[in-house]
Amino acid sequence: MQILSFFSGMFRKTQNLRILIVLTIFFILGSFSRYQGSLELSIDEDGQVQSMPQRDSNMHFTHHIATYNQKDIKPWTHGDSAALRTPEGQKVVEYLTASPYQVPSAENKNEKTLLKPDHFLTLTKRFRIYRSLWQYLQSYYDASVAERRQEEFFSAPPKEIAADVDFLQRLEQASFPWIERDHKTSYALYNKVKDGGRGIVMCVGNGHAKFARTAVKALREVVKTKLPIEIFYTGPIDLSPENRAWFESIENVKTIDVTTLVNNELIIIEGWSAKPFALLVSSFSEVILMDSDVYYMIDPALLFEDDGYKETGTLYFYDRTLFPGYQRPKKEWMETFLPTMSNHPAKTRWFRNKGDHEMESGVVVFNKKDHFLGLLAICKLNDLHERKQVTYKWTWGDKESFWIALEMIQERYSFIRFGGGVIGNVGDAIPFKQVLPKDEIDRYNQGEDLVATNPINPDTGETKHVEKPNRDRVCGNMLHFDPKGQPLWWNSGVVRNKFVKNSPYLKYAAFMRDEDGNWDFEQTCLVQKNPGAIMEVDWEQRKLAFEVLKVDREVALEYNNPKTKDILDIPKLLRADGAKGGRGNNEAV
Repeated sequence: MQILSFFSGMFRKTQNLRILIVLTIFFILGSFSRYQGSLELSIDEDGQVQSMPQRDSNMHFTHHIATYNQKDIKPWTHGDSAALRTPEGQKVVEYLTASPYQVPSAENKNEKTLLKPDHFLTLTKRFRIYRSLWQYLQSYYDASVAERRQEEFFSAPPKEIAADVDFLQRLEQASFPWIERDHKTSYALYNKVKDGGRGIVMCVGNGHAKFARTAVKALREVVKTKLPIEIFYTGPIDLSPENRAWFESIENVKTIDVTTLVNNELIIIEGWSAKPFALLVSSFSEVILMDSDVYYMIDPALLFEDDGYKETGTLYFYDRTLFPGYQRPKKEWMETFLPTMSNHPAKTRWFRNKGDHEMESGVVVFNKKDHFLGLLAICKLNDLHERKQVTYKWTWGDKESFWIALEMIQERYSFIRFGGGVIGNVGDAIPFKQVLPKDEIDRYNQGEDLVATNPINPDTGETKHVEKPNRDRVCGNMLHFDPKGQPLWWNSGVVRNKFVKNSPYLKYAAFMRDEDGNWDFEQTCLVQKNPGAIMEVDWEQRKLAFEVLKVDREVALEYNNPKTKDILDIPKLLRADGAKGGRGNNEAV
C-alpha cells in the first residue's frame, strides 16, 4: 500500500542493480552505434542514456526527455484508502499536513515563518502522494459534476472515499491555500482551464513595458502570429493605465491583474514569482509563457508542433554554460529532497560540475491539461517562503523551478538539447557602462566594425585605449535554437546592451552555439573554441530581425521620451556583414 510503504520506498536509489546492468549494456552498444532497443533506451549524442519515445526514433539527437522508472511512481489504491482509516495512516496524514515552520527558538521567539530544514523533502513526499490521490479521486469528482452534486463531494462524500477526500483537502490547504480564493479545490480550477485553447502569456510591469511593446508589435506585425495574448501585472501600480490601454489597443490582447485571481495576501507575488502564477490562472490550456524582451524568428504557434512538446506536454530551453566549477553543491542539494529522480538530472551541468545555470525561462511552452498538478508544484516553489528561503537562494529566480518541481511530482518534461548561445555581430565587445561616441555609432550603422578606441567610464570619467576586437567571438544577445540547431528566438532586447544608454542596435549577422565556445560573461560574448564555430545568420532571418528593429524604433517614437526609450538609428542591412561575407551557412545539425 502506498501510504504505508511510502517512506521506506522514497529512500530507494533511483536505479536498482538490474537497471544499472541494462544501462551498462546500452553504453557498450552505444560505443559502436546509435543503438535504439526494444526497451526504448538510447545513447544520445553526448553519451548520456535516455528513454526514447516510440513515435520518433531521431528525437535523441534533438531533445532531452525526462523519464522515470515506473516502479518509482506509485498509484493510489483501495488499500491506501483503507490504510487512511488506521492509526498509522492518520500519523502519515498528520506528518504530511503539519506546519512547515520551525518552532521559534529562545533566541528568536518572533521568527514564526522559518521553514524546517527538511521542508523540501516533505514537499516531495506530499506532492507525490497528492498526485496519486488526486488522480484516484478525479473520476469520482467528474461523476459528481455530471450529477450536479459536486458540492456534496466535499461536504458529504461517499463513505468509501470520505477519508480520501478529507486527506486531499488537507493536502491542498497545506500546499496551495491561495487557489481557494475563487475555487473550492483544484478540480474546479482544472475544469476551468482544461479546454482553454492556446495562447501567449507575458508578465509586464512599467519598467519592462518598453520591451514588451516591441515584443507584442513584433508578434503581430513581423512574425504575424494570431495567438491571443494575455499581459499579466501585479496590482494597479505595477502597470500604468496608459500602458494597459496601449496593450489592449492591439487586437486580441488583454491585460489582467494576477493578484485578483489568487489570494495574494498569502503569496505576495513580485518579480519572477509572477510568471508561474500567471501561467496557472491564464485562460489558456496550452501556453507559451514568454518574457517581455523575447523576439522570434518564427510564428511561436509553431512551438506547439515541436516533437518534444507533443511527447511530454512541455518544451524547455537551456541557459548558457556559465561559471563552470564555481557553483554551489546543487547536485547534493537536490539529492536531499529527491530520493528518486528521472534520467534527466544526470545530464545537467549541475550534476557534472560544468555550470551554474540550467534552464532559461524566457520561453516556456506548457500544456496545463497534461501538467496541471505539476504546475501547482511549480507555483509552490515560487510561493512566498519557499522562494525567499530556498528556491531563489539556490537558483536564479524562477528558472529551475519549472523542471525541479516536475522532478518532485514525477511528471515528464523535455528540453531542446542545445545550450543558450549568442546572436549579434563578430567581435563587437562593449564593456558594461561604456559610453560610445556618436560618430563611432554612426560609422557602425553605416557598416563599419564597432571599435571603441576611447571608451569613457561614466563613473570615473577616465578613458583608455581598447584594441580592435578579436574576430574569434560573437557578441550580442542570448539566442536559443530549434531542434536542428538554428536560431529560433532571442532575448535581452534588440540593442547591444540594454543596460547602456544609447547602446546601438545589433546587426544580427552571426551566431554561435553554447557548446562551441566559452563565455565572456561581462561583455556577453561567446569565444569560439575551434575555428569554424562562428556561423552566419540566414539572410531571411536577418531581414526579419531588422523588421523587429524597425518596430522597436516605432515604439521609441511613440514614447517620444528618451528617458523612457532611446530613439536609435537602424544600421544598414548589408549581406557583406554576415559572418561568412554573406555567403550563407549550411552547417545545421
